[in-house]
Amino acid sequence: MITRTLAAALLLAGVTSAVQANTYAFQQGLNGYSGQFDTNLRGEDPDAIEGEFFEVSVDASDGGLPSQGLLRFDGLFGNGPGQINAGQVVSSATLTLNVTSAGSGFQVHEMLRSWDEASITFNSVGGGIQADGIEASALSVLSVGDNNGNSNVSSGEVVIDFTAALQRAQAGYAAFGWALLPWTPDGTNGVDFYSSEWEFVSERPLLTVMTSPIPEPATALLALGGLALLATRARRKS
Repeated sequence: MITRTLAAALLLAGVTSAVQANTYAFQQGLNGYSGQFDTNLRGEDPDAIEGEFFEVSVDASDGGLPSQGLLRFDGLFGNGPGQINAGQVVSSATLTLNVTSAGSGFQVHEMLRSWDEASITFNSVGGGIQADGIEASALSVLSVGDNNGNSNVSSGEVVIDFTAALQRAQAGYAAFGWALLPWTPDGTNGVDFYSSEWEFVSERPLLTVMTSPIPEPATALLALGGLALLATRARRKS
């Protein structure tokens, strides 16, 4: 939030060179990126390993039992090619999913434990992921759709505002990715979307991130001075 304030101040003060944005796209197979992982945990088939399935499904009642999704993008931050480095701050982000079956929606919680798509199952985590502050965050970082059986999330390309989730990830809160948990008890219309295993790269989950450089201290002071000047002028006018 402080950085956004500084960026706004820089614009108002005419220091536009410090807030030029960069855009990053993370998608399995795009430009050599290979750090996206996802899987299903299905109560109906609790010992099934589904990390290689073409779709992820989130449903409060799939055969009478919940179905959950896990999603992770590794290697987002660092100093390597294509990574968001320490001199940049996330200003906006979107998650694009190609939905194959419209449905109720889901809530996104930060995962608090490590997982491997090649081994994790509904039973291996004791009956699915719990939003209990131990396996996943108790509070969701964002919600999609609603707690009913309607087709709240339409089929086709769905773009989700992921800004808050990525800003928290940059601050170190989402090292293990996210759990996509169904609305309960009434989110019984399952949402299905193509996974990172889907054959067409362009239809796999896509994380798009826009960043702004963190201002140098001298520039930040100039910006704060500009804010103070604007505040003083506003008080004089009022």
